[in-house]
Amino acid sequence: MSERRSPLADVRVLTPYVLAAVLGGVVVWLGMWALRPAPGPLSPDPLRGSFSDYDWSAQPAPAFSLPPYARFLKGLTIVLDPGHGGRGDRVGWKCGPTGLREAEVNLRVARFLRDFLTQADVNVVLTRDADAYLDPDDKKDLRARIAIANELRADLFLSIHHNGDDNSSATNYTSVFYHAAPNHSPASLDAARHLLNGLNDALRLEQHLNSGLISDYAIFPGDGFAVLRGAWVPAVLTEASFHSNPNEERRLRDPVYNRREAYGLFLGLARWAQAGLPRVRLIQPKDGCVKAGKEIIIELDDGLSSRGGFGMELPQIHAESLMVELDGKSLSHTADFTKRRVRITPTRAMIKNGARLRIDFANLFGQHVLHPGVVLKAGS
Repeated sequence: MSERRSPLADVRVLTPYVLAAVLGGVVVWLGMWALRPAPGPLSPDPLRGSFSDYDWSAQPAPAFSLPPYARFLKGLTIVLDPGHGGRGDRVGWKCGPTGLREAEVNLRVARFLRDFLTQADVNVVLTRDADAYLDPDDKKDLRARIAIANELRADLFLSIHHNGDDNSSATNYTSVFYHAAPNHSPASLDAARHLLNGLNDALRLEQHLNSGLISDYAIFPGDGFAVLRGAWVPAVLTEASFHSNPNEERRLRDPVYNRREAYGLFLGLARWAQAGLPRVRLIQPKDGCVKAGKEIIIELDDGLSSRGGFGMELPQIHAESLMVELDGKSLSHTADFTKRRVRITPTRAMIKNGARLRIDFANLFGQHVLHPGVVLKAGS
């Protein structure tokens, strides 16, 4: 019969080994702690850091992707007007401190923007694609530029410029100009707002005006810019930055920086289109010939409902924004916002050849009718 071993004896035998293992582990851990690398500086906590922890003017790595909402640009006609051109013989005219010509930069930005818009299936037309003018006479040249957009009945005319200041080399901010008063072309203001935001995000300039949207009457009182004054379509003019600023002139020489600007304009245009581009259309009488006592029916396209989807069956128009005028005077009408129709019963006195009916409204995003004018023809 074998002798039974006491459990207590087993514990006594194993104890030295257990203690050795524990002490060894502690020694290893203490060694690793002593040899650990010194901690680096803490990065700003995005949830706790202050604005001073981040540099607004620092440009992120270049990335020019096509956002999903750019699909709303498809089918639009946009005329890009690279300002000036063909005046290289004018020494020092519209040049930066070291001679960079504004016309050259305007064209590079316009070409980059054309590339972006073409990828979004936009019909893009440039008023010039070389260092050339459309007419040697300055005034005729400006009229010829906007005439291209008018003849195409473009959805937008965008004149691309860079500013200059003879008195201060420190000035550098973004401004976007519209013509005359805010109610002259509300659709132009819609585009201008989005373009200003796109440029602000892309260029990250440190100077900003209290309002970067400016009437061209601020430059030429009661007259404005010729390329905007002659527009029959939505039209804006961008002054992205100041080529007269030495640091900005250096950046404007960089094609990557030019492409950043174009991308900012592109994103602004994509967001403008995403918000819906309202239109109006005469649907009765079908031949467009109006007779006294015969009802006129205008279709109101809010630029959103036709996309379909959740909630799109509901009205997408601010009812109180509807304006119906004939030759500048308010006109009696009835509106059905569910069916998106306006009905007008003209009197004989109202009808004459060339009478211009203007219908404007704002959709839920505040976007106005691109082409609010409807020309009426008197029926026999």
